[in-house]
Amino acid sequence: MKSIMVHAGSDAGFDSRLQVALDLTRRFNGHLSLILPRPPQDYVAFDMFGGAHFIAEAFEAAEKERAKLRTRIDEILKVEGMPWDWQDFDGTTTEALINAARLGDVMIMSLDATATGAPGHGRALVSDVVTASRTPVLAVPLSCKSIAFERAMIAYDGGFEAANAIRAALPMLAASSTVRIAEVEISPDAFPVTDAATYLSRHGISAEISVVAKGDTSIEERLLVEAKAWRPDFLVMGAYGHGRWRETLFGGVTRFLLGEIGVPVLLAH
Repeated sequence: MKSIMVHAGSDAGFDSRLQVALDLTRRFNGHLSLILPRPPQDYVAFDMFGGAHFIAEAFEAAEKERAKLRTRIDEILKVEGMPWDWQDFDGTTTEALINAARLGDVMIMSLDATATGAPGHGRALVSDVVTASRTPVLAVPLSCKSIAFERAMIAYDGGFEAANAIRAALPMLAASSTVRIAEVEISPDAFPVTDAATYLSRHGISAEISVVAKGDTSIEERLLVEAKAWRPDFLVMGAYGHGRWRETLFGGVTRFLLGEIGVPVLLAH
């Protein structure tokens, strides 16, 4: 994990995801790229007839804000003593992050507190990027100030997405002291959880297996209980899954996990 990318901006979540990005870059002796979108809504106005109008004053104001951000972050990174670069992308925030991610090992993004689903924000933005790119996304809650590598938890349902997430997370899992695989609902054609443990063992990673009992509650709720009881430093999971998890990550599963677990979550599609 050498090419570490972080969504840069002046929003409330940037300092949290920057700190996590610094933790990863230090841990893996990597290179940090700050991805700075230049969305057209900052300086383009649209009228009721579908016309677009460039607003020079708005463009200049947005550029000044971006310059202030660069100056502030550059001062921090000079002290950190690690390699970094800035990458500017014109277009929407979603387009910028998807385009930038193609040659990254991980893209670090934020999850908002309310998760309203508004395009270009929070969970909706994470959903768009992780499902449109082949680069894993490390989703960081606003309350998160760092990432540790003592306890790692994998949510495994036997699907392709869960397997992709495990492969993407190998460096982070190898750096962790303890790894637990939480087995959730498995579809009939899926690979058993023991196969995941065997795969990790071939990479020198010893993992314990925990079966998440279904009970009378949903799988998402049971997995949240498991995570809160075991208290992992980060969670690894596929962006979509089998059975009851199919295409519900950014609905039910996110509501119970990403919105409440309070730790970074590595997602892969």
